[in-house]
Amino acid sequence: MRAVRLGELRELLESAAFGTWWAEWQRAIAARDEARARHDDLVAQAELMAHRSEIVQRAGVEAFSTSGAVEDEGTRWTAQAHAEENRALALVGEFEQQRTRTSEAWMRLGGADKVLEERREAVAGAPGVALRDAELQRQAIAAEYEAADGKRRGLWDEAETAWATSLEHSLLGAEQGVLARRIRREAEKLFAEAEERRLRARQLSGDAAAAVRELRDAEGRLAGLRASASAQFGCAAGPSFLYWRHHEDKRSAFAVSLADHPEERDAPLKALGVYVVGRQRGVAAPEVARDGAGSSAEERDRRLDQLLARRDDGPATP
Repeated sequence: MRAVRLGELRELLESAAFGTWWAEWQRAIAARDEARARHDDLVAQAELMAHRSEIVQRAGVEAFSTSGAVEDEGTRWTAQAHAEENRALALVGEFEQQRTRTSEAWMRLGGADKVLEERREAVAGAPGVALRDAELQRQAIAAEYEAADGKRRGLWDEAETAWATSLEHSLLGAEQGVLARRIRREAEKLFAEAEERRLRARQLSGDAAAAVRELRDAEGRLAGLRASASAQFGCAAGPSFLYWRHHEDKRSAFAVSLADHPEERDAPLKALGVYVVGRQRGVAAPEVARDGAGSSAEERDRRLDQLLARRDDGPATP
C-alpha cells in the first residue's frame, strides 16, 4: 500500500486504467448480486415446492385411507344386502310351504261347510247333536285356516321387507363403492401431483446449485479484481474499500468507497468517494477528504468517541 497525496489519488481515480478497472468491478458486482438474488429465489422456490409436495402427499395418503374406509363401509352394506336377500329367499320357501298348508286348510273348510249344509237340510231346522258337532268342527277348521292364512301373509310381508332392505343396502353399498373409487382416483391424482412437485423441487435445487457456482465464480472474479487493483494501483483492497496511505499523515489513510452506503446515518458514503480514515477506527469513522492538512487521526478518533458517547446517553430531557 503506497502513500499518495490527495491530488495524486484523484488523478488516479480519473485515469483510463482505473476507469477500465471500475467498469469491470461494477459488472462483477452486478453479476454477483444477480447470482445471489437468483440463488436465494431458487432456494426459496425449491423449499416451497418441497413443502407443497409434502402437503399434497399427506392429502393423498389421507384420501387413500378414506377411500379404504368408504370401501369397507360399502362392503358391509353389500354383505348385509346379501344376508337380507338370502333371508328373503328362505322366507319365500317357508311361504310356499305355508301356502300349501293354507290351501289344504281351505279345502277342509270347504268340506266342513258342505257337511254343515247337508246336516242343516237333514234336520229341517231342528238343531241336534250332529248339527252342533258339524258347526264346532267347521269353527275349528275355520280357525285353523285363519291362522294358517295369517301366517302365510306374515311370511310374505316379511319376505317383501327383507327384499326391500336388501335392495336398500345393495344401493348404499354400490354408492359407497363408487365413492371409494372416486376418492381413490383423487388420491392417485394427488400422488402424481406430489411427485411432480418433488421433481420440480429437485430441478429447482439443481438450478440453485448452479446459481451457487455462478455466485462463487462472481466472488472469485471480484477477488481477482481486488488483487488486480492492489498490484496495478498500489492499494490495499477490501470488500468495499480501496486504501492508500496518507502521504502527510502516517497514522491515516485514504479510503475509496466501492459502493454507495446510504445506511450510514451520520455520514452516508458515495461510490468512489474519497475519505480519510484513522488507524484505530478505520471506515467506522470516515471523514470526507479535503485539500489541506485537515484534522489529525487523534482529532478524528476523539470526535468519534464524543459522538458515540452522545448516542449512548440518549436524547436529553427538557
